[in-house]
Amino acid sequence: MAPRRSLLVVVFLSIFTAIVFVARYGLRDSQHLKKVDDWIHSSVGGIGDTIGDTIGGIGSKEKEPKVLSTNPCMEHLGWLEPYQFTYPINYVSRDILTTPSANGERPPLTVVDEPLFDTEFTTVDLAQSQTVNIDKCLPPLTLEVPHGTLQPVDASNMVFGLQTTMKRLKETVKHLERWLPHTNARLYAMVIESEDLAADDADMAALEKEFHSKGMEVTVVHPVRPIDSFAQRYFSLVDVMYEHVNDKTEWVVCIDDDTFFPSMFDLLEMLKKHDHAKPQYIGSLSEDWWAVNHYGLMGFGGAGLFLSVPMAKIIEDHTDECKENLRTTAGDISVMDCVYRFSSTKLTHIPALHQIDISGDLSGFYESGREMLSVHHWKEGSAAGYKLEMEKMHLVANICDSCFLQRWQFPNEMVLSNGFSIAHYPEGHLTGKKPGGVLGTGVGGTVEKIKLEEMEHTWADDLNVLHSLAPVRDKMPDEFKIGYKLLDSMIVDSDAENGREGDVVRQIYFKEEAEGVNDTVMVLNWHTAPKDEL
Repeated sequence: MAPRRSLLVVVFLSIFTAIVFVARYGLRDSQHLKKVDDWIHSSVGGIGDTIGDTIGGIGSKEKEPKVLSTNPCMEHLGWLEPYQFTYPINYVSRDILTTPSANGERPPLTVVDEPLFDTEFTTVDLAQSQTVNIDKCLPPLTLEVPHGTLQPVDASNMVFGLQTTMKRLKETVKHLERWLPHTNARLYAMVIESEDLAADDADMAALEKEFHSKGMEVTVVHPVRPIDSFAQRYFSLVDVMYEHVNDKTEWVVCIDDDTFFPSMFDLLEMLKKHDHAKPQYIGSLSEDWWAVNHYGLMGFGGAGLFLSVPMAKIIEDHTDECKENLRTTAGDISVMDCVYRFSSTKLTHIPALHQIDISGDLSGFYESGREMLSVHHWKEGSAAGYKLEMEKMHLVANICDSCFLQRWQFPNEMVLSNGFSIAHYPEGHLTGKKPGGVLGTGVGGTVEKIKLEEMEHTWADDLNVLHSLAPVRDKMPDEFKIGYKLLDSMIVDSDAENGREGDVVRQIYFKEEAEGVNDTVMVLNWHTAPKDEL
């Protein structure tokens, strides 16, 4: 019996040491936290097996296969403290490994044959303990993405231009930092303090220095003329950008301060399909047919206006005529008028560029799984009235670039829209199979199966979107669709020690439940799969 007792002592001392290690370092040092988490996830299941083997009798030559889906593990959840949840909460987590798909494509929906989470969540109360025992600890789940982490692309063929206020430009630094740095693309930001006040030169210089420190080639400039109106300032961006083209420049691009490009790689791939040596006017229509019918077949500015250098030259040649004879107060309309007046070029419509002229709850749009080369109207105070923290939503692109907003469907009636939400359909509307049993038969019957290729109409406006967003389906009642929205995301630590490239991105999805019911926290930890698994 002595050897058996000795092994048990070693095992329990190991567990005790790990718990003490976690308690000491978990809140103060993210690197230690990750090392402990890695040790716990990789080792505790094995320790549990050793204990079982010891009690059952040492000397068995063959152990039964380990059932990973039921292995217990521990997690140290002190990092949840800053969120000030009302405890207890229902908690679940999963590690996600990304691997590039064979064809590099991004399907609108990928059906996975393994559940995202176990059906039993863990009740967590940090007031009782920050170290939590997880009864069923699922192994990492591997998901296919279009491609892995990309090196910074070379976008030296693009010059961007926007006009805004100093206040809004300062708020935009963290968003531009998600797609512009280290790409060799240049951006000219035309700023004012307000319609009645010019921006301060010292403030402009300080902000420009901040951009440069973050790897962004941004130049902050005053309007061409102090008396210029909003539309004239916007129009004059083309001249400012054209003045600074060089032998690498192929495109000048007008954007708004809330235009966001999820993947510069995908954006460049789109532009490669168009001959930049010819006059080109590339953009996207509004989602609202009224706006298209009222203003014309134009590229709406928030989605991004792409002008080839030859087209920019045509506009520059006719600046005085176009800039002094504006028929509206909208800058993008003024660009369209000049293009159509002085060239035979027509709009090349790119549906994946999104103006997002819809208001209210945009869940259906962001959960559609459709390609999005640009998004717009997501800032606080925008026309959509639906604020999103785009820099947090997009952080997962550090791991897998084009996987932002990619969708996966899981057999437990769940859909992950990466970086936006996890949606659960408790009545079986994903599969069309109602859960539960009928008269003890174990067969739940059937329900109407929703069509995920159709965009859910969650927004408030009664708009005609047949030309832009169709096919569309009615909004799901709340009792048939439970949404867990992204609350936060962060970089946990470098994953190099595990043979993986890049960082670990942690996403926190949250739902506040009804009174008397525990709120729910779902956590996904995104990793790049080890090279030997690719």
